[in-house]
Amino acid sequence: ITHSPTTGDWFPWHCATKRLNAAHPRIILLTPVSLARLTEDPDDPLVRERMKRGDTEQEDSGAAGEGGEQDAEMPPALTVDTDGIDRRAVQLTEGDDGITQFFLSADGETIYFLSSDERGPALFSIGLDGKDRERLASGSFQSSAPTKDTRTLFWMQDGAVWSMPLVGGNLDNRKERVEFNFTVVVDKRAEWRQIFDESWRIMKYRFYDPNMHGFDWASVRERYESLLRYVGQNQDVYDLTNEMIGELNASHTGVSGPSGVDMPETYTTRFLGFEMAPRDGDFVVTHVYREGPADKEWIDLEVGDLVTSIDGQPIAPTENYWRILNHVLNEYVAVGLDSSTRGGAEHEIRVRTVPSLRNIKYEEWVERNRAYVEEVSDGRIAYVHIRAMNRSSLARFENEIDRFWNAKGIVVDIRYNGGGNIDQQLLDILERRPYEYWNYRWGSRETGRRPRQAIAGPKVMLINRRSGSDSEVTPMGFRDLELGRIVGTPTAGAVIATGSYRLINGGRIRTPGSLVVTYDPTQPNNYGVNLENYGVAPDVWVENTPQDELDGYDRELKTAVDEALRMLAGGTYQFIQR
Repeated sequence: ITHSPTTGDWFPWHCATKRLNAAHPRIILLTPVSLARLTEDPDDPLVRERMKRGDTEQEDSGAAGEGGEQDAEMPPALTVDTDGIDRRAVQLTEGDDGITQFFLSADGETIYFLSSDERGPALFSIGLDGKDRERLASGSFQSSAPTKDTRTLFWMQDGAVWSMPLVGGNLDNRKERVEFNFTVVVDKRAEWRQIFDESWRIMKYRFYDPNMHGFDWASVRERYESLLRYVGQNQDVYDLTNEMIGELNASHTGVSGPSGVDMPETYTTRFLGFEMAPRDGDFVVTHVYREGPADKEWIDLEVGDLVTSIDGQPIAPTENYWRILNHVLNEYVAVGLDSSTRGGAEHEIRVRTVPSLRNIKYEEWVERNRAYVEEVSDGRIAYVHIRAMNRSSLARFENEIDRFWNAKGIVVDIRYNGGGNIDQQLLDILERRPYEYWNYRWGSRETGRRPRQAIAGPKVMLINRRSGSDSEVTPMGFRDLELGRIVGTPTAGAVIATGSYRLINGGRIRTPGSLVVTYDPTQPNNYGVNLENYGVAPDVWVENTPQDELDGYDRELKTAVDEALRMLAGGTYQFIQR
């Protein structure tokens, strides 16, 4: 709650939330509310001008009081009229980007807040009346704090403290690093003791189960506390503390932080975007990654070509060619090839190498799965993979549902998904069903279906033991809402909603603080099954064998497509197989 010296009003500041639609997370907006009942229109120009001059009857009568200057600066008594308070709320900020932090100027007339626009994150200001919004400076301004007179702002950036005056227009050129130097003496054993004690205490009061999974938490502490004297570095105390927390047999736990041992990075390996293997005394190209650095129309490279040199250095199967890629001068690397096996000649290509093939390999895997599903289903079943339960994966899923909206069924693959928090949005989309058509006279019937962002046919969800956390919540909801069939192996059984807490040395401890149970109206509190240590079982159990992995055969995916086609043949969906 803040007080405006000019208007004399108390304002409770709400970080009000607004959802654009069911598929998007909520955004946070500024909404001030007058605690007193309004006696006149705050938007009336005459009222606004009088309030701006401070020429109110209350101030006129107060000027003749005996309290002196000290009493004149005292704010009025705080009173709250709750009748109709929701109608007095006024939304000041708007748009798709919410705010992350705000504070009021000393005179109570300006609000400073952190948000984003088309140019990125920045510090903004806006009048108390919602007018004169201004972008002051670019940046995220982490851990920002204004001075008491709100004339200067301090914040953390790149491990240093920075400052900037809050006066004038564009402030980007007025940022200054605060230079300071002092010595800190750290008693490492006392610090390790603090980390251990604080971790135990955090788990005691923040763990979702007050009964600590049936363990005597004080006794557990005593057993591990005696080993503190053997700790010799940060990693030792992390390991010891994690062993103690591990007694709870719970997921989403753990302590981590600075290692205490400097390990400088000596090199970064570059990747060419293709695989090669020794054969008959030569290195032979065995695979070129789709959309990778070597998969370009201007690069003459094919599987079967012989690789003769990398970065100007000849290579042979008896040598480790990675030592060359560990120390290249720049991102472009020359590769010598012999394509005589396909009627070509010796030539050289230049490849713009990358520091990782992780995303390239992932996208190739998804496209290979999609092509397989399209082939075996004759184009009737769509395939999507959800990589993580985060906002970017949700946006991708929405785009793919828009792309495959007219498919006769879908396989939703959430294998190898470590979790997040988008189960509500995913299930909202998956449970949609067509209800109408809006068609132009000459338009195709299919394009007028409402809703468009939905799959009308059978749905199959594919899971495995590496589906964890929110990618277990999702298939459980998928089953309980009777949206389709689940194929694969049981999920990880690691479902607790978690947060984190900062420790004294900059480390963090994960805090699994929220119970996750199914909805069951037949049980007390509507609580059904606790998903922690549960593992969602499939309706159709199938697992890829080690030989399947070696052969590149996805038995689980094949079974999921077969199940979708079987359901489609049942004729209970919009699309009936004819």
